[in-house]
Amino acid sequence: MKALIFCSILIVGLASSMLLAQQLSDAEVLAAIKIGETGKPAQLVSSCAAAAGKVLPGAPRKGIGAFDVTVANNIGRIAMLAANGKRLYKPLALDTVPDELRSPSIVVTVDPYDPSAAFIEHVVLKSKEQPDVVLQPVNIEKEPVEWSNMLGGKAERNRAIATFDPARVKDLPAGDVDVVVVTPKGERRCKIGEKDRAMLFAGRVK
Repeated sequence: MKALIFCSILIVGLASSMLLAQQLSDAEVLAAIKIGETGKPAQLVSSCAAAAGKVLPGAPRKGIGAFDVTVANNIGRIAMLAANGKRLYKPLALDTVPDELRSPSIVVTVDPYDPSAAFIEHVVLKSKEQPDVVLQPVNIEKEPVEWSNMLGGKAERNRAIATFDPARVKDLPAGDVDVVVVTPKGERRCKIGEKDRAMLFAGRVK
């Protein structure tokens, strides 16, 4: 999986110090807000498409039944909120950052690409080097997603937000990690590459 990143020693160092802390300080939150407001939140976010298999010629560009997957640490999530706030002329203030974003975590968001996607049952992280090593989320939330057409037809699916403990992520074997989306129609996967993992989990990779 290719991360949306242009390497920066300053930003990676900031992410490392934040992830190692038990709680983000006001100074660290303000630094994350600044990253977002300067238009660089994507440096702390990685994304990929989880599909059933290879995309065949003539098929949708992400494949049938695919999901958009975004992986971010809380520093990246704060930065994204700040970027969106600036775009909407609603700046993100320090006192509006919820406590849940101050506790370090890794969040995997899974969105169905289109109605061909199946319902999401579960999301886990799985080592590619040691496939028997699977990391369960500490929390997973699911929300409904709906499509409609001009004829009044509707299709309903769901999206998932899975939260992982960075300390447990640290314990995963070195190397690539798969995001595994479990559905009634089978598993859909995409890869967090080793370089992306080092960026996202700076300071927590063996």
